[in-house]
Amino acid sequence: MSNSYDVIVVGVGAVGSATCYDLAKRGVRVLGIEQFSVPHTMGGSHGFSRQTKIAPYIGSSYEPIILRAYELYAELIDESGQSDLMVTTGFLDLAPHRDFPGYKQNLGHFEDLEIEQIHQRFPQFQISEPYWGAYDPQGALLRPEMVITTNVRLAMQRGARIIGNTKVLDWSADSGGVTVQTDRETYSAERIVFCAGPWTGKLLGALGVACTVTRMSFAWVWPLQDFKAYEPESMPCWCIEDEDGIYYGFPMMNDVPGYKIGLHWYGEPVNPDRFDRTPNAHDEELIRKGLRRYFPEANGPLVGLRTCLYDHTADDVPIIDVHPEHDRVVICGPLCGAGFKFVPAYGEAAADLAVTGRTELPIDFLRVARLL
Repeated sequence: MSNSYDVIVVGVGAVGSATCYDLAKRGVRVLGIEQFSVPHTMGGSHGFSRQTKIAPYIGSSYEPIILRAYELYAELIDESGQSDLMVTTGFLDLAPHRDFPGYKQNLGHFEDLEIEQIHQRFPQFQISEPYWGAYDPQGALLRPEMVITTNVRLAMQRGARIIGNTKVLDWSADSGGVTVQTDRETYSAERIVFCAGPWTGKLLGALGVACTVTRMSFAWVWPLQDFKAYEPESMPCWCIEDEDGIYYGFPMMNDVPGYKIGLHWYGEPVNPDRFDRTPNAHDEELIRKGLRRYFPEANGPLVGLRTCLYDHTADDVPIIDVHPEHDRVVICGPLCGAGFKFVPAYGEAAADLAVTGRTELPIDFLRVARLL
């Protein structure tokens, strides 16, 4: 088998798998290289569920990206026949203010709910003034491991070569192309896309762009009573802005016992290759604090507790761009802990940049120049 390709994608997690799939659809000879198994639990693309919604992004720079992501998720479902990749649950956003442009200007895609309306429709939430709610009926639950697996399967069916458990040791780029040395073999290509998530820091560090990796945790608990109130028929995906960060959660699913809740905050800075992945009492207490405050009836036995990684830029906005010093190199990440909902659109943009050097998606606010 030839070791020469049109494009090499380094990192086959969320956005890497989407990039491989998009390139394969175009007939591009693509090689995806993943240092762990596909999928894996070593980064930030695991945990059985992720949220997506439209309303918070209307009127912002992310609006065309989230709308395109919804279109591409629908196409992925159609081609794969897997309707459970995205499960419409609705999304309830609870905050003491209306900071998002779409909420301030009432740009649609949501229902404006006062406290009494929230209590009537969603009595599970223990919320009081000054909170209010925005309910997005198009909000949904995404299955991250299943989405990655589907992207990879469909890409390989179209001719892509994707290899796991293969570590990139070195790479170089010049006017003739790119070369990637791994712990197995050496590969060459016309262009390369880095979708390395928490491991993007070394690439960005050479540019003087800071990339921080932080350790986060999330948990599953069994409700103390009325567990049916936490199933998809009754419970939407949700976020609650809190003094400690943003609590978020999902309805219970058949394949994972318990009610999932996490805290979206900056997290504890770590080295992605050397840190303690074992959940601890502090991780659980972060979750319990939110349960005691907002869901006391769900503050039951701990069923599962996991850690994951967020990767951040200085302004906590992702990077999707051509490397400023190597026009054959595309950078896709960090995604700043909120990328899965945008993943197919980010993958499309990365594939565009790898094939033509430009994209129709309005990603100027994601360019690396802002951080240089």
